[in-house]
Amino acid sequence: MPLLQPSTRLRHAIHRFTLGLSLATAPGLMFAPVDALAVSQTAYHIAAGPLGNAISQFGVQAGVTISFDTEQTRHLSTPGLDGSYSVEEGLLRLLGSSGLQAQRQGNGGYVLVPADNGPAMELGPLTIDANRLDATSEGTQSYAARAVTIGKGVHTLKETPQSVTVMTRKMLDDQNLNTLEQVLDKTPGITVYDSPMGGKYFYSRGFNLDGQYQYDGVPLDVGGNYVQANSFSSDMAFYDRVEILKGAAGMMKGSGSSAGGVNFVRKRGQDKAQTTLTLSAGTWDNYRGQVDVGGPLNESGTVRGRAVATLQDRQYFYDNAKRQDQVLYGALDWDVTPDTTLGVGLAYEDIDASPCYTGLPRYADGSDLKLSRSTCLGASWNDLQSQRITGFADLKHRFNDDWTLNFASVYTHNNQNLEYGYSEGAVPVGASSAGIRRHVGRFDYDQDDYGFDSYVDGKFEAFGLEHELIVGANASRQKTHDYFALMPLNGTQNPFDPSPAFPHPSKDEFLANPSRGGSEPTDSTTTQYGTYATLRLKLAEPLTLVLGTRVSWYRNKSDSYTQAWDYWVHNRSQENGQVTPFAAVLYDLNDEWTAYASYADIFQPQSNLVNAQGQALPPKTGANYELGIKGELFGGALNTAFNLFRTIEEHRAETDFVDTCKGSGDQYCYTDSGKVRAQGFEAEVSGSPIERLQLLAGYTYTQTKYLNTINQTEPTELNFTSSFIPRHMLKVWGDYQLAGALDRWTVGAGVSSQSENFRRQGNLSIEQAGYTLWSGRVQYRLDEHWSLALNGNNLLDKRYYATVGATGWGNHYGEPRNFMLTLKGSF
Repeated sequence: MPLLQPSTRLRHAIHRFTLGLSLATAPGLMFAPVDALAVSQTAYHIAAGPLGNAISQFGVQAGVTISFDTEQTRHLSTPGLDGSYSVEEGLLRLLGSSGLQAQRQGNGGYVLVPADNGPAMELGPLTIDANRLDATSEGTQSYAARAVTIGKGVHTLKETPQSVTVMTRKMLDDQNLNTLEQVLDKTPGITVYDSPMGGKYFYSRGFNLDGQYQYDGVPLDVGGNYVQANSFSSDMAFYDRVEILKGAAGMMKGSGSSAGGVNFVRKRGQDKAQTTLTLSAGTWDNYRGQVDVGGPLNESGTVRGRAVATLQDRQYFYDNAKRQDQVLYGALDWDVTPDTTLGVGLAYEDIDASPCYTGLPRYADGSDLKLSRSTCLGASWNDLQSQRITGFADLKHRFNDDWTLNFASVYTHNNQNLEYGYSEGAVPVGASSAGIRRHVGRFDYDQDDYGFDSYVDGKFEAFGLEHELIVGANASRQKTHDYFALMPLNGTQNPFDPSPAFPHPSKDEFLANPSRGGSEPTDSTTTQYGTYATLRLKLAEPLTLVLGTRVSWYRNKSDSYTQAWDYWVHNRSQENGQVTPFAAVLYDLNDEWTAYASYADIFQPQSNLVNAQGQALPPKTGANYELGIKGELFGGALNTAFNLFRTIEEHRAETDFVDTCKGSGDQYCYTDSGKVRAQGFEAEVSGSPIERLQLLAGYTYTQTKYLNTINQTEPTELNFTSSFIPRHMLKVWGDYQLAGALDRWTVGAGVSSQSENFRRQGNLSIEQAGYTLWSGRVQYRLDEHWSLALNGNNLLDKRYYATVGATGWGNHYGEPRNFMLTLKGSF
């Protein structure tokens, strides 16, 4: 990350100079002679090692864009750079005798070309602007994010006074993280929990990340309103990185979450033509192929394109389950003028699957049935069809070196059609054969999400110091239209000797005999919009005050019908002018370390729940307090973060077991009497602590407690997730390139360890003891274009439950030992 402090950034922003030295004959860097002015110098500390990493670090510290193909620098090394140099001198020393030279571009950046590529282009006046941070992770070959965009604007992690993890493109590739679930499962501090009705739940700091997603900074509600739990997912093939905020996300989209938020940042058109081919084969007939092509589409490079196509076909470690994914993505970026760039993109994702839902039961006392991990208690005809189309459009305009306008919009349409059979019911204690109930479900789901986000970001001088102001607005709308029905079947299932031969009811039978849902659709529309502003005031050279606020408006209407009760529910709710403040103080201890304290606020509607008087519950509110220190070490090659956090949520929904409310959809009434607290400690390191090693390591301690509850017994998991959030979590992954004669080899290793978690059911406590999983990777570079890698997960074949359910359902085994072999070519 850039180590340029605000005063240095200011100097670089106002000092313009031209070059007065001809280096055209230098082996590493060629410049055409121009009139000389004073050349500003910057202190650099870049360790010896791979040239590509060093060039990326240099570009971040210097505040200039240096474009190159990673294949150009593969297997090349540099002695590093330690001292104060101009940009030209620094590049010259880094490139040395590499056979590469840096050519100055018209946009102020550089591009690496072969040293025999001919004369360098004519140089005009050069401005070094350290404020032009590039958050793109693709091509950096690093686990250290150069910058993030999840909090509006572009800032380094050290300048961001909240906990943020960035899963860079290299991280995703090294660990074969191809889905959202896989990415979050490897993210420090995040817990992944299986829903019994398909999909996944994600938890951060003890709270649910329910629907808190952004596309390129545009907040949407995708994932928050699926009738069969959170079935939102996405393939990672067309994303550059995933930014995960932990803690209150009220500034993101008004109706926020105490858990945080997730920002997907898509791949863009590339400055240089490149094609990447990836072929993988793994355990349980898991096959995946991907083609990624990008480059300039005209001679000047002002129009750039990108196309990605992916096909994956796989089975699972449990019976009667398979899935095929198809992904197509295309993007164009057009420099309309030197200061204006327009981008558009379109993604299509198709899923054709035979899922196995609901998980496994237990004995009635909560003890484990010890069934085979391959056990599936579903029907052979289970079928899921899902299609998602996502369109992107954005515009960025630079008014000058200090002020920019950013506009981004997203539209996504998702439809899902699902039919499945499942079995549930506790097994009598000690039985070796039993009959549990069989059910079938049907869902036809259709969702549209629209959203935009626009803001102006600028820097200005006052009292001799530089400050930043961001002012913007965003809006989103979600419309859903779905049918669902559940019905019981005659006959039973023996979990010790299961049969997938379920009767397959017709749609008419579903609609005529539902235990839940029925013949009428559930329709809902949610609209959110708001304005926000953030002011970063430099109070003194090391001290920055950040003040932010958002004013939000929220509208929701939904109509649903439960046929079994012959009851319509018409919910209408709105929130007007909800204010969510944010405040932080940052103190630069030195060039590498910054201490901070921050406060963030959220509100989250829960109008889908009603009290005994039939009234919708008011929003729950939350306050997040965070105290931490962040570091950017070794010239930005390594990011570190350590923090203490405390979150208090009030007006949280609790189940009222005394009254019955048909209007809630599950017959339970609710109150807003819950008050909960989550607090703990987080430590995270990402990047290169030593030469040739890339590392992501994170430890999380989370303590959760109910401060107020109407229930005499321990609050259930329906009310708060304290029981199945492990108190201790450790996630580590490292990838090391060997040196010398073995430099074609790269070895990786990882560990994921957590303490016990449990689920309460009445007086029972169903537990999963703490466990540790080991993973590994070996890669061999065949030549300058091709590499072969073998990844392994759960290498010791640990048998454990990834999700602890109830006695009758919801217990999901973690994956047994598995491997994936990947052949990758880049051209």
